[in-house]
Amino acid sequence: MKKGVKIKDLAVEIGVTSRELIDRCRAEGMRVQNSITKISLAEARQVRSWFTPGRASSESPGSASLEAPFQSH
Repeated sequence: MKKGVKIKDLAVEIGVTSRELIDRCRAEGMRVQNSITKISLAEARQVRSWFTPGRASSESPGSASLEAPFQSH
C-alpha cells in the first residue's frame, strides 16, 4: 500500500525538475526538504492540479464559476 509520493517521482510524472517542484511546494507552504521527501497522496493530487494545462495556478475551485457569466455570449 502506497502512503506517499516522492517529490522526484512526482516531478518526472509532471514533467518538471525536482528543484522546480520543491520551490513551488515550499512557496505553497508545504514542508519539503529534498527530492526524496514523500508527500501525502492528497498533497500529490494538489500538486498535479497546479500543473494541469488550462488551469491557472492561483485559481481557486470556485473562481471559474464567478467569471462564467461574463464569458458566455
